[in-house]
Amino acid sequence: MSVQSISMPYLIPDMPSAEEVLPFLREIDENRWYSNFGPLVLRLNDQIKANHFAGEDVHTLLCSTGTAALELGLACLGLKPGARVLVPAFTFPASANAIQNCGFEPVFCDVDEQSWVLTPEIAFEALLRTRIDAVMPVAALGRPLPASQWDRFCEETGLPVLIDAAPALGNQRVGKHLVVAYSMHATKAFGIGEGGVLATADADLIARARRICNFGMDGVGRVIMQGTNCKLSEYHAAVGLAQMQRWPARQLKRARIETAYHAHMQLHKDLWATQSFVDRPPEHDVLVTLPVRNSRSTMPVRLSDHVAIDIHDVQERLAEKGIGTRLWYNPALHRHPNWMGHRQIHRAGLHSLATVDSLNNRLIGLPFHNFLSPEDIAHVVTSLWQIVESREFSASIS
Repeated sequence: MSVQSISMPYLIPDMPSAEEVLPFLREIDENRWYSNFGPLVLRLNDQIKANHFAGEDVHTLLCSTGTAALELGLACLGLKPGARVLVPAFTFPASANAIQNCGFEPVFCDVDEQSWVLTPEIAFEALLRTRIDAVMPVAALGRPLPASQWDRFCEETGLPVLIDAAPALGNQRVGKHLVVAYSMHATKAFGIGEGGVLATADADLIARARRICNFGMDGVGRVIMQGTNCKLSEYHAAVGLAQMQRWPARQLKRARIETAYHAHMQLHKDLWATQSFVDRPPEHDVLVTLPVRNSRSTMPVRLSDHVAIDIHDVQERLAEKGIGTRLWYNPALHRHPNWMGHRQIHRAGLHSLATVDSLNNRLIGLPFHNFLSPEDIAHVVTSLWQIVESREFSASIS
């Protein structure tokens, strides 16, 4: 795919301007405090709790990246070296990287056909087939997971659960027993360039994570546990504070873009099925308004099973029309060379991770960012419909 041919990029980060960040940079100059849990980091932490976790009894820690948040969460679960962590194969590589970086073994499993996520039911089934020491469900493409159901899973099994909610800050609830890791990468709905958030109701766990991310030191500079350095800098916090001021307006923009997409998709609803990002069945996911907590990062579309296509060909044809796309989580984790030999848990009666493989063959991410016009969205949806309905494919459609 030629980058030069893409006139409508898949993603354009919506970051604060230099002028919007400048007042906070001046604070850094005045404070002469640049890292090590500085005043801007602490203020951003408080604002994130107030805005993204309103009404929840949650403790949070800001760190350098979303991957660092995953690794801090894993390090605080009390797992032994070589512990097996169940993780869906339908996720970004950072999920399995974090597991391996902590000295644990990723065990790959399938996802639910309707929600595209690892559910408690799938995890219970996996426990019947092999030893599992922890579970890492993933808020795939920003879809929030049911915290109450995963809380019950923790209570019934005694296993720790760390949710990889990288793209779901503002969407994913934390619950009573869960540990949740979020990303603030520039591509996320709430992006600051690079950054991560670790959240849980367990204040002691956050205190441990804070020590780990500061070289394992206690309050008087003694190293009391294995640690690293993954603190968030004051400069990233400055961007975050400027971004927080823009958050309500940016949410509204994304809500309008999502609504426009769904309206155009309804015209050709037999050709695709989009994933629901709210707690309602996928077949009822045409949105007029969005909950305040909801701000998706992506627009994934799964082409219907009755359409015989090559998803890579569709991507190339959209590129020829100037439309950038992304084949999400493709290849899936169990198809990457680094993880091909790792343990897989197939569902009863199956000999593959069937749903994940199906998604890899049929899922495409359409442009989704705050700089799209209504005309852009109409062009994207119409172009996709024309490609699928083209002469080359029409004979294969039942």
